[in-house]
Amino acid sequence: MVEHDHEVTLRLEGIRKAYGVGTPAETEVLHGINLELKRGEFAALIGPSGSGKSTLLNLIGLLDQPSAGNILITGQSTAQLKDRELTQLRASEIGFIFQFHNLLPAFTALENVMLPQLAVLGHPDKAMQARAAELIDKVGLTPWKAHQANDLSGGQQQRVAIARALVMNPALVLADEPTGNLDT
Repeated sequence: MVEHDHEVTLRLEGIRKAYGVGTPAETEVLHGINLELKRGEFAALIGPSGSGKSTLLNLIGLLDQPSAGNILITGQSTAQLKDRELTQLRASEIGFIFQFHNLLPAFTALENVMLPQLAVLGHPDKAMQARAAELIDKVGLTPWKAHQANDLSGGQQQRVAIARALVMNPALVLADEPTGNLDT
Protein backbone atom coordinates (compact mmCIF):
# COMPACT_ATOMS: atom_id res chain seq x y z
CA MET A 1 0.00 0.00 0.00
CA VAL A 2 1.11 3.52 -0.70
CA GLU A 3 1.33 5.95 2.21
CA HIS A 4 0.54 9.57 1.37
CA ASP A 5 2.49 12.30 3.15
CA HIS A 6 1.42 15.10 0.83
CA GLU A 7 -1.27 17.40 2.16
CA VAL A 8 -2.37 18.40 -1.35
CA THR A 9 -3.69 15.36 -3.17
CA LEU A 10 -4.75 17.04 -6.40
CA ARG A 11 -3.80 20.34 -7.99
CA LEU A 12 -5.01 21.53 -11.38
CA GLU A 13 -3.21 24.55 -12.81
CA GLY A 14 -4.76 26.33 -15.80
CA ILE A 15 -6.24 23.16 -17.31
CA ARG A 16 -7.56 23.56 -20.82
CA LYS A 17 -8.91 20.89 -23.14
CA ALA A 18 -9.81 21.34 -26.78
CA TYR A 19 -10.96 18.83 -29.36
CA GLY A 20 -10.38 19.08 -33.09
CA VAL A 21 -7.36 21.34 -32.58
CA GLY A 22 -6.28 23.04 -35.81
CA THR A 23 -9.54 22.31 -37.61
CA PRO A 24 -12.58 24.51 -38.27
CA ALA A 25 -14.45 22.36 -35.74
CA GLU A 26 -12.00 23.12 -32.90
CA THR A 27 -13.90 23.28 -29.62
CA GLU A 28 -12.44 24.19 -26.25
CA VAL A 29 -14.46 22.41 -23.55
CA LEU A 30 -12.37 23.29 -20.50
CA HIS A 31 -11.12 26.85 -20.04
CA GLY A 32 -8.33 27.38 -17.50
CA ILE A 33 -9.53 25.17 -14.64
CA ASN A 34 -7.72 25.66 -11.32
CA LEU A 35 -8.45 23.37 -8.39
CA GLU A 36 -6.74 22.17 -5.23
CA LEU A 37 -7.96 19.29 -3.08
CA LYS A 38 -6.30 18.34 0.17
CA ARG A 39 -6.24 14.88 1.68
CA GLY A 40 -9.68 14.01 3.06
CA GLU A 41 -11.54 16.70 1.12
CA PHE A 42 -14.58 15.87 -0.98
CA ALA A 43 -15.69 17.65 -4.14
CA ALA A 44 -18.54 17.04 -6.58
CA LEU A 45 -18.66 17.99 -10.24
CA ILE A 46 -22.18 19.00 -11.18
CA GLY A 47 -23.57 20.46 -14.36
CA PRO A 48 -25.68 19.67 -17.39
CA SER A 49 -24.81 17.03 -19.94
CA GLY A 50 -22.03 18.25 -22.21
CA SER A 51 -20.56 20.68 -19.68
CA GLY A 52 -17.19 18.89 -19.49
CA LYS A 53 -17.59 16.83 -16.29
CA SER A 54 -16.49 13.55 -17.87
CA THR A 55 -13.69 15.30 -19.74
CA LEU A 56 -12.39 16.76 -16.48
CA LEU A 57 -12.66 13.38 -14.70
CA ASN A 58 -10.71 11.74 -17.55
CA LEU A 59 -7.97 14.35 -17.21
CA ILE A 60 -7.79 14.07 -13.42
CA GLY A 61 -7.70 10.28 -13.76
CA LEU A 62 -4.79 10.54 -16.21
CA LEU A 63 -6.82 8.80 -18.91
CA ASP A 64 -6.32 11.79 -21.22
CA GLN A 65 -3.91 14.73 -21.41
CA PRO A 66 -4.89 18.41 -21.19
CA SER A 67 -4.30 20.71 -24.15
CA ALA A 68 -2.63 23.11 -21.71
CA GLY A 69 -1.98 23.36 -18.00
CA ASN A 70 -0.57 21.04 -15.37
CA ILE A 71 -2.01 18.24 -13.24
CA LEU A 72 -0.25 17.33 -10.00
CA ILE A 73 -1.12 14.17 -8.07
CA THR A 74 0.31 14.08 -4.52
CA GLY A 75 2.73 16.82 -5.57
CA GLN A 76 4.00 15.07 -8.69
CA SER A 77 3.54 16.89 -11.98
CA THR A 78 2.19 14.64 -14.71
CA ALA A 79 3.11 16.94 -17.60
CA GLN A 80 6.35 15.22 -18.59
CA LEU A 81 5.56 11.65 -17.55
CA LYS A 82 5.79 8.87 -20.11
CA ASP A 83 2.85 6.52 -20.68
CA ARG A 84 4.35 3.82 -18.46
CA GLU A 85 4.89 6.32 -15.63
CA LEU A 86 1.33 7.64 -16.00
CA THR A 87 0.01 4.08 -15.84
CA GLN A 88 2.00 3.39 -12.68
CA LEU A 89 0.87 6.63 -11.03
CA ARG A 90 -2.75 5.98 -12.01
CA ALA A 91 -2.66 2.41 -10.67
CA SER A 92 -1.05 3.32 -7.35
CA GLU A 93 -2.60 6.71 -6.54
CA ILE A 94 -6.04 6.87 -8.19
CA GLY A 95 -9.07 4.69 -7.51
CA PHE A 96 -11.86 4.69 -10.08
CA ILE A 97 -15.52 3.92 -9.51
CA PHE A 98 -17.21 4.09 -12.89
CA GLN A 99 -20.94 4.39 -13.56
CA PHE A 100 -20.59 1.10 -15.43
CA HIS A 101 -18.54 -1.30 -13.30
CA ASN A 102 -15.99 -2.42 -15.93
CA LEU A 103 -15.42 -5.76 -14.21
CA LEU A 104 -13.82 -8.69 -15.99
CA PRO A 105 -16.78 -11.10 -16.28
CA ALA A 106 -14.75 -14.34 -16.12
CA PHE A 107 -12.91 -13.22 -12.96
CA THR A 108 -14.28 -13.72 -9.48
CA ALA A 109 -15.32 -10.81 -7.29
CA LEU A 110 -12.09 -11.21 -5.30
CA GLU A 111 -9.92 -11.34 -8.45
CA ASN A 112 -11.59 -8.19 -9.80
CA VAL A 113 -10.81 -6.36 -6.55
CA MET A 114 -7.17 -7.50 -6.81
CA LEU A 115 -6.66 -6.16 -10.37
CA PRO A 116 -5.06 -2.81 -9.41
CA GLN A 117 -2.65 -4.63 -7.09
CA LEU A 118 -1.68 -7.00 -9.89
CA ALA A 119 -1.11 -4.05 -12.21
CA VAL A 120 1.32 -2.46 -9.74
CA LEU A 121 3.02 -5.52 -8.23
CA GLY A 122 2.74 -7.90 -11.19
CA HIS A 123 1.91 -10.96 -9.11
CA PRO A 124 -0.45 -11.90 -6.28
CA ASP A 125 0.69 -12.31 -2.70
CA LYS A 126 -0.96 -13.11 0.65
CA ALA A 127 -1.10 -9.50 1.83
CA MET A 128 -2.74 -8.49 -1.44
CA GLN A 129 -5.36 -11.20 -1.15
CA ALA A 130 -6.01 -10.29 2.51
CA ARG A 131 -6.53 -6.60 1.65
CA ALA A 132 -8.92 -7.50 -1.18
CA ALA A 133 -10.84 -9.93 1.07
CA GLU A 134 -11.08 -7.25 3.79
CA LEU A 135 -12.67 -4.82 1.33
CA ILE A 136 -14.99 -7.50 -0.08
CA ASP A 137 -16.16 -8.02 3.50
CA LYS A 138 -16.60 -4.27 4.10
CA VAL A 139 -18.92 -3.99 1.09
CA GLY A 140 -20.90 -7.02 2.29
CA LEU A 141 -19.90 -9.52 -0.38
CA THR A 142 -17.93 -12.17 1.50
CA PRO A 143 -20.42 -14.93 0.57
CA TRP A 144 -19.98 -14.00 -3.11
CA LYS A 145 -16.21 -13.44 -3.25
CA ALA A 146 -15.64 -16.62 -5.31
CA HIS A 147 -18.51 -15.91 -7.74
CA GLN A 148 -17.66 -14.74 -11.23
CA ALA A 149 -18.56 -11.11 -11.87
CA ASN A 150 -21.12 -12.00 -14.51
CA ASP A 151 -23.00 -14.10 -11.90
CA LEU A 152 -23.46 -11.10 -9.58
CA SER A 153 -26.34 -8.63 -9.56
CA GLY A 154 -25.79 -5.08 -10.77
CA GLY A 155 -25.62 -3.81 -7.19
CA GLN A 156 -23.15 -6.52 -6.20
CA GLN A 157 -20.98 -5.70 -9.21
CA GLN A 158 -21.00 -2.03 -8.21
CA ARG A 159 -19.86 -2.95 -4.69
CA VAL A 160 -17.01 -4.99 -6.20
CA ALA A 161 -16.06 -1.90 -8.22
CA ILE A 162 -16.06 0.22 -5.05
CA ALA A 163 -13.81 -2.28 -3.26
CA ARG A 164 -11.49 -2.38 -6.30
CA ALA A 165 -11.22 1.42 -6.25
CA LEU A 166 -10.09 1.37 -2.62
CA VAL A 167 -7.75 -1.65 -2.64
CA MET A 168 -4.53 0.33 -3.24
CA ASN A 169 -5.40 2.90 -0.54
CA PRO A 170 -5.32 5.57 -3.26
CA ALA A 171 -4.64 9.23 -2.60
CA LEU A 172 -7.56 10.13 -4.85
CA VAL A 173 -10.86 8.36 -5.57
CA LEU A 174 -12.82 9.39 -8.66
CA ALA A 175 -16.44 8.30 -8.79
CA ASP A 176 -18.91 8.64 -11.66
CA GLU A 177 -22.40 7.93 -10.26
CA PRO A 178 -20.99 5.24 -7.95
CA THR A 179 -24.27 4.32 -6.25
CA GLY A 180 -26.51 4.15 -9.31
CA ASN A 181 -27.05 0.38 -8.95
CA LEU A 182 -27.21 0.22 -5.15
CA ASP A 183 -30.40 0.01 -3.12
CA THR A 184 -28.80 0.61 0.29
